[in-house]
Amino acid sequence: MRRAVLRRRLLQAGSLGFFLYLLGSAVWMETASLIPFDLYLRLDPLAALLIPPAARALLPALLPGAALIVCAPLLGRMFCGYLCPMGATLDLGRFIGRLLTGRRAGDNGRAAGKNAGRTPVPARLHAVKYLLLAGMLTAAAAGVNLAYWGSPVSLVTRFWGLLAHPLGLLAAGLGSDAGRPLLDSLGTASLLYLAVEPRRYAGMYFIAVLFLALFLLERRIPRFWCRCLCPAGAVLGIASLRPALRRVVDDCSGCGSCVRACPGGAIPPTGRSTAHSECLTCMTCVDVCPRKATAFVFFPLSKRRPAPAGRGPARVAATTGRVALPSRRAFLGAGAAGLAAAALQYSGSDSLLATTGRGSLWAADLLRPPGALPETEFQRRCLRCGECMKICPTNALQPAWLQAGIEGMFSPVFVPRRGPCEPDCTACGRVCPTNALRALSTEEKYRAKTGTAAVNRNRCVAWAEKKRCVVCEETCPFASITLVRPPGSDIPAPVVDPARCFGCGYCEHYCVTRVPAVTVEPLNALRLTSGSYRETAEQLGLRLNPRAGSEEIAPELPDGALPPGFLPSE
Repeated sequence: MRRAVLRRRLLQAGSLGFFLYLLGSAVWMETASLIPFDLYLRLDPLAALLIPPAARALLPALLPGAALIVCAPLLGRMFCGYLCPMGATLDLGRFIGRLLTGRRAGDNGRAAGKNAGRTPVPARLHAVKYLLLAGMLTAAAAGVNLAYWGSPVSLVTRFWGLLAHPLGLLAAGLGSDAGRPLLDSLGTASLLYLAVEPRRYAGMYFIAVLFLALFLLERRIPRFWCRCLCPAGAVLGIASLRPALRRVVDDCSGCGSCVRACPGGAIPPTGRSTAHSECLTCMTCVDVCPRKATAFVFFPLSKRRPAPAGRGPARVAATTGRVALPSRRAFLGAGAAGLAAAALQYSGSDSLLATTGRGSLWAADLLRPPGALPETEFQRRCLRCGECMKICPTNALQPAWLQAGIEGMFSPVFVPRRGPCEPDCTACGRVCPTNALRALSTEEKYRAKTGTAAVNRNRCVAWAEKKRCVVCEETCPFASITLVRPPGSDIPAPVVDPARCFGCGYCEHYCVTRVPAVTVEPLNALRLTSGSYRETAEQLGLRLNPRAGSEEIAPELPDGALPPGFLPSE
């Protein structure tokens, strides 16, 4: 492997490894480290460009992404070539594909060069990413956030956190079960009790199909996502139309080696010019040039004619190749499409953006995580990266599908039946890069009411079947469920005190009926843009404190009977 390629691969591997370390360490580190867990999401230039105008607010956490855009006129698209975890993941997928098919590392580049002539991807396909950026930018100006459809760091976070990680846990669990006889024969009895808790997420099929398509395209055309589809690459490309660090050419023989080897498709067929907006600054062309006529230089002097042969180190700045920018008409059309998408999201019958009056059709089971901003503000800020879902210890946060409207797809929803919300856990707000979920202290989180539990008396075994059951009352950490004796019945039945119910979902999660008889609804959910949850809860008369204990004493069960699901002692 040549030196520049090896250097880039090592940097990519280190960046991807560090990205995965941050993604995994957020699970077991209870407090924030010196380096934020969402560092790469903060570095996303697309998020830095689109979310602040959509949210109508300056978000300090996204300033690193803005700094990347500012540095692009100096260093070009170096982030895409060396640091982006999406590009590294696609390169890793291409490498694994070569191993599985038995192809050597250099075969793909040579085949691409032979089969595609000298330009593997037409210039009009390179222009697609700029049109996507134009549509997203106009939608953001209208107050609608579409960044999650094209943010590379958000997409790759969903891939590793919501697809690869659960599949890895599943494989580990199956391997543990299959290896039990071997462990037993080796006498390692303690490992027999090793249990791997599986995690499941909605929308995994969509993520799998999307990345399968990207990996298949990657086998045909290296970095197809980066070349043609990535709006973040379009942001950096526009900012680096003529960067300070750029490719220069000396005595080019026109062999085409650099054209075939360029992973970004930035070198036109002549090899003497460069489309700098497409250049990843990977320096692969420097390694493959047989005459060492190519280099990357800061602020090179432009000349019209190449230097005569034998002039030594003198080099000529490569002229700017034909930049794959769309026409003005195409840009206007993409902008109009973005405005139309924003209008549809605001006026759609399933829209949640209209949070007052009759404009909003709020799903009865749609719960947001504690600390979520009011819905319109939440939709404008949420990057749909999946960090909060990945870090949730009970797997209770799931990506929404259509129950949150088109504009709410992939945003986090709280599903109590999948898992309850632990009162002392503040992880989801700690890892949110855009503050769509506020980072709350434990005391503040106690008052961030997500909803109110309600008992369906037609399903509850205590109310409908007159069977003794106290599961919901015993599991409620806020002591908001008490037992009362209905008129004409000796069986105590549960009732909910709304002023003490946090909406944590313990009752719904542990309900013994197949269809839960007690469910959490978004009734009276407390969602604040700013201010103290504790003070607001006190003003509203809420008594939310999991350490207070119950003031009422539940009546004893007569005749020594036990609730359903409990076996009497022998």
